[in-house]
Amino acid sequence: MPKLSDEKQQERRLHILGAAEVCFARKGFHRTTMNDICREAGVSAGGVYLYFKSKEALIEGLVARDRDEFLELFAQIDTSDLMNSLAALMETCIIERPPEKLAIFLEIGVESRRNPAVAEVMLRCDATIRASMVELLERAQADGTINPDRPVNEIVDVMDVIADGLFWSLGCRPNFDVATVAHSILPLIAQMLRPVASAAPSPSQSHKETTS
Repeated sequence: MPKLSDEKQQERRLHILGAAEVCFARKGFHRTTMNDICREAGVSAGGVYLYFKSKEALIEGLVARDRDEFLELFAQIDTSDLMNSLAALMETCIIERPPEKLAIFLEIGVESRRNPAVAEVMLRCDATIRASMVELLERAQADGTINPDRPVNEIVDVMDVIADGLFWSLGCRPNFDVATVAHSILPLIAQMLRPVASAAPSPSQSHKETTS
């Protein structure tokens, strides 16, 4: 049998990951079997195990795939038009996120609480994304387009909590209007990021200056 090209191997790998995503979203991580994934992908068990040795390996592949997609979008952000870029990112990654990807986010989040292997995958992914966010905001501060005094790590913590909150609300509240909430959040983020103007004197300071 001729060896598959790297491109074909990657296509097959992504196809299997897509099948695993559908199965995990449909039945959950623990109720899904490798045979379920084989049937969904339309490949033999050997074809799946050639690329992924376990369900944990499939989760690692899904996390890495979504991380790379996010980083590719993140790399396109323009610090000179930061808020519009962040709004577009929120639209793509949260508001328009397909239901199965949302379900996988919830499944992996819960599984990471009890499975050290999955927790390690999530920690590595979060660290990579966080580093990219820190680098972006540090550039924006250096460019003078956002508040230069607010600690970048504090900003990233807030943005992480916002994103996680939107994901979990989407997953747990059937009638959650994510678009309205997301658009309401953007002005709050802008207020946090904007450059700080010189502080106006307090009323007591103004009185002292006029009487001195």
